[in-house]
Amino acid sequence: MNDLTYYVLATVSNGTGENLWDWSTDVGIERKRDPEDTRDWILGLLRTLLLKGLVTVGNYESNGPGRAGWDEWRGTPDEIVQRVAATYTIEPEGGAVPFWPCYLLNTPAGDALFEHERDRRLRAGLDPVADDDGIWDADGNVIEPNGDMVVV
Repeated sequence: MNDLTYYVLATVSNGTGENLWDWSTDVGIERKRDPEDTRDWILGLLRTLLLKGLVTVGNYESNGPGRAGWDEWRGTPDEIVQRVAATYTIEPEGGAVPFWPCYLLNTPAGDALFEHERDRRLRAGLDPVADDDGIWDADGNVIEPNGDMVVV
């Protein structure tokens, strides 16, 4: 598993959901690309994660059917990505910090992969803390081959 895959699985591993804003901000800073390019890249990354069954997407609704009101968005990965794309706007209203009612949550498969990689890193004496520091260099270039793709 590469660092990017470990990082994105770690962000959703606690089971409380990761707001899409967090990914766009962190990744945008590290990639040093414009917001539209970052948006397109994140939507592609999300599509891959959905196709592999590693994350789900939804929102917390006051009367949602799941834990703490979690309401998972249903549909094909492409349909879900289209719904996310409609939510994930670049220009916030009135210059406010954007908040998108869109959360990414772990799946049992994604969580199992994350835990397996975390355990492997611990056994190898590697730092198990996931971050995006080792994915892109200071100029925003990908450090390792396929380092900006989901690799399991």
